[in-house]
Amino acid sequence: MTTPYVSIAFTNRNDNYGGDLDNRIRKFIEYYAYFSKLWPGLFEFVICDYNPPPDKPKLPEAFAWKELGHVKHVEVPPEVHAATGGPKARKMLDYTGRNVAARHGSGEYTLVLNQDIFVSRSILQFIAARKLQPGYFYRADRCDFNFDPCRQVPPEKFEEVALANTFVVHRRHVLYAGTGDPAELEISRNVTPENIDRRGTYARVDERVDDKDHIVYGDGAAWRLAALRHVSQRNAPPSTALHATEFYQHFFLHTNAGGDFILAPRQAFFDIHGMPETSVFYMHLDSYALVQLFAAGYVQALFIQPHRVYHADHDRSGRLDFKEGMSFTEHETEFSKILRGERDYRVNDADWGMEKFNLPVSNG
Repeated sequence: MTTPYVSIAFTNRNDNYGGDLDNRIRKFIEYYAYFSKLWPGLFEFVICDYNPPPDKPKLPEAFAWKELGHVKHVEVPPEVHAATGGPKARKMLDYTGRNVAARHGSGEYTLVLNQDIFVSRSILQFIAARKLQPGYFYRADRCDFNFDPCRQVPPEKFEEVALANTFVVHRRHVLYAGTGDPAELEISRNVTPENIDRRGTYARVDERVDDKDHIVYGDGAAWRLAALRHVSQRNAPPSTALHATEFYQHFFLHTNAGGDFILAPRQAFFDIHGMPETSVFYMHLDSYALVQLFAAGYVQALFIQPHRVYHADHDRSGRLDFKEGMSFTEHETEFSKILRGERDYRVNDADWGMEKFNLPVSNG
């Protein structure tokens, strides 16, 4: 069997999260199976079944994963979750599960996705052309759409209908509104199919733009990182703006809805020891991953409009009982510490992704 180009790292458990999990996973399989058959050998799907409920079939038996082609299943048994997460941990530690999947992948690149994310054909075509570059991590705007009209749509028509029902775009933050329009400061904007191209992420003046492939490369931001580090460490007193919690914003990382699409070399996840594994907080873990990758020397590349990833909107009431252990201001402080070199960007030990456990693994 040939080595896949991209391993898609996916974690979940069969507990009907969001009230419609079964249908979203089935559509996920149907959608990506179409492209897997179009480009054989391009993708590997690594499915982590995290802490499977005792009263439900496990993920490998619950869905027709074989339609995807090259599939690997990894299980985090309840006893392992209990030993690592503690008695008050959520039933699924998403990023620990994603790390497990990423660690077991064999592709040259790793793509972290959720079960309700549908990557646009244009991005998949770019990947199929094997144009990814090893020194970069890739992001894209997330577009929320109403899933109901898309349930019975065949995969080759799915994006067309999803776009017609898109209502919000989650884009990269900007530090100031260069156009004078206060709405430009909003990181999530209401959109219609007619104006989405104008309201998504755009290039800054110091970024390199590939107009043919519609990708923004943040090489300028990498230079800015080195310059600001030098200034902040040698010349600036702690009270200056460069030492504020917002320091990380100077690098314009696309941290908005980050966990729904992170594409990077497989080696990059090993370099940063994976994404944060914690039960203390839930929100903004994906932002840490992007800050970590950037601090480790990987440069941000942005798929800009008309590239996008589509998110099937769903009920979020299941998150209401999540007790966050940190405020966003505290997270901003930690992001800034990592980018100033005051804190190691490797937030996990070398055994990230539950390497020390003998987890059950199967193929197919």
